[in-house]
Amino acid sequence: MAQDIALRPVVDPALDDAERALLEKSADGLFPATLPLPEESALGGRTKADIWTALGVSAVCALLPVTILWALIGVWTGLAVGLAAQAGLIWVGVQFGFEAFVLTVVGAHLLAWPLIVVLGCGTDERQRVARLRHGRYYLAEDFGGDPLRELLGHSPLRRMERAQAAVTAVLQSQVDREGLLDDIANDVTLPAQQYEIAQRLAELTRLARKVLAAAGDASGSRVEEVLRTQRQALRLSSSALEERVEALERYAENTRAADAAYREWEAVRELEQLGEDMHELVVNTVRDELAVAEIEGLADRSRLQDLHRMLDDAREAGLLATRFADEPAGRRSGDSGRA
Repeated sequence: MAQDIALRPVVDPALDDAERALLEKSADGLFPATLPLPEESALGGRTKADIWTALGVSAVCALLPVTILWALIGVWTGLAVGLAAQAGLIWVGVQFGFEAFVLTVVGAHLLAWPLIVVLGCGTDERQRVARLRHGRYYLAEDFGGDPLRELLGHSPLRRMERAQAAVTAVLQSQVDREGLLDDIANDVTLPAQQYEIAQRLAELTRLARKVLAAAGDASGSRVEEVLRTQRQALRLSSSALEERVEALERYAENTRAADAAYREWEAVRELEQLGEDMHELVVNTVRDELAVAEIEGLADRSRLQDLHRMLDDAREAGLLATRFADEPAGRRSGDSGRA
């Protein structure tokens, strides 16, 4: 079953890879395909807010270039140029006084302001591509929601979300990453299928909205008859699309099952590869048990040897003591006197 996810932009797979990547990143700054493209500002996308923001940025840039140039022209280049500019400002102030320092800062401010407006504001590359490729990508706004369910029998937005979730599940599956579905060109076929479904659903949404707008609050048998005919045509096309979406969902479900089977197969293979190690472990376990008995025997022998040594020492001490006690007292005292 498809997961509930927010719809990402559905982009024409025939576009250049770099353009597709820019457009698929998010819906921010993109324009619905079913709505007219808004006119671009005469200033190349620049607004009054951009101009006033550039004024403040240029003031900081002129007074403290070391703190902001790195953000405008790159970290290392910006730091190098900023340090040089800051040192130059300090040198001007020391050499020519405060008035010259202020005039230099004002001059740098007036020079930096238009440069920042021209180079740092306006339409960026993503916005440029969004305008250039308008109509070749679809957003959530291009698909009707629940209000069209009565006329179409479904929500086009929900159906598009289901199709995208199924395509994503297949393309992110492990079996697809491992190339086990190579006989099916998923990277090419599935994005094309998703885009075709988006085109059809957007067209269904457009026609359904027109039908509802034309009918308005009108009533009567003739209106109902026409609406019934058009509803049948819309639902017939909708049913065909539903079959395509369900086919994608079945493919995604089978892919998930294949993923589970593949993980199981990998686990079995790894366990089987551990068989030799397990055999060696058992052998080593038997050796360990024998070694334990041997070590305990050595320990016992070691204790016996200690006991034998201590007994020998005791016997020797006893012999010495006995011999010392058996000697005559006079001999012992004589020996002591001579000593």
